[in-house]
Amino acid sequence: MKKDEVKTEGTRKMKPKVTQTISEAIGQEPFYPDADRRELAMILDMPFILKDARIVEQFETAFGVSDFALLLLEDSDGAQFTTLCGGMVVVKKIRLVLEGKLFPLMVVLSKGERYYDIL
Repeated sequence: MKKDEVKTEGTRKMKPKVTQTISEAIGQEPFYPDADRRELAMILDMPFILKDARIVEQFETAFGVSDFALLLLEDSDGAQFTTLCGGMVVVKKIRLVLEGKLFPLMVVLSKGERYYDIL
């Protein structure tokens, strides 16, 4: 098998080429470029204030096309930071928050057995 191929259940399929940058997908100004960034795994199951969010739709990666949410959160000390989550449940709920202009909200990001959620 060639290095740039992926074997899929007895067939060979070429890896998709990534053709889009996050800036192209967002099509807007950068999302709080001066804010600290925290990995999602480091902030699970802790309460934060959701200050702002943006949905990036149809983002192409080496693993396929998906949507994800960029989140601006504030911790109990008042420090603001960003993180991202591609969980379908989180993206759906953030879309509803954006449509209803419901900021700010107290939230907890969690990971169950099968998916991420925002409570």
